[in-house]
Amino acid sequence: MESEKVAVPNDIDPTEALDSIRAARAEVVKTLDYPAWWDIQYGFVVGAMVTGQGLPQPWSSLVLLATLGGLFWMIGSWKRRFGWWVNGYAPKRARRVAWGLAALLILCMGLALWTRFFDGPWWAPVAAGVAAFVISIIFGRWWMRVFRKDLEAGDL
Repeated sequence: MESEKVAVPNDIDPTEALDSIRAARAEVVKTLDYPAWWDIQYGFVVGAMVTGQGLPQPWSSLVLLATLGGLFWMIGSWKRRFGWWVNGYAPKRARRVAWGLAALLILCMGLALWTRFFDGPWWAPVAAGVAAFVISIIFGRWWMRVFRKDLEAGDL
C-alpha cells in the first residue's frame, strides 16, 4: 500500500506557523481558569471511591460504579466547556504530579482495604477517604499549575 502524499503549500512560513501555534497555546492558558468547586467535586468523587473500597459487597461495587460514572460525567463536562481533555499523565512535568497523586491514592486505597479484607478498624476507610479528598484537591490544583507552565513553555 502506497502512502499518500499531502500537498503542502510553499507559501507557508515556518516562523509564522510556530508563532501561530504559540499564540493558540497562550489563548488556551487563558481559558484554563475554572472554579474551585470543580476541585472539591473531584476530591469528593475520589474520596468516595476510596472510602467505598472498605465497604462489603455489593456496596463496594456500587460505590465504585457510581464514582466512575461521576468521573466520566466530569470529563464530559470539561470537554463541553473547553472543547478538549488532557490525559493527566501526558504532559512532561505535570505527569510527575499525576504519578505522585496515584501513589498517594494507592496508599489511601490500601488503608481502606485493610478494614474490608483484614478486619481493620471501622474508621480506616473513612480516614482514607478524607485523606484522598484532601490529596485530590491539592494535587488537582498543583497539576493544573504545572500543566499551564508546560503549555506556556511548549513542553507537551
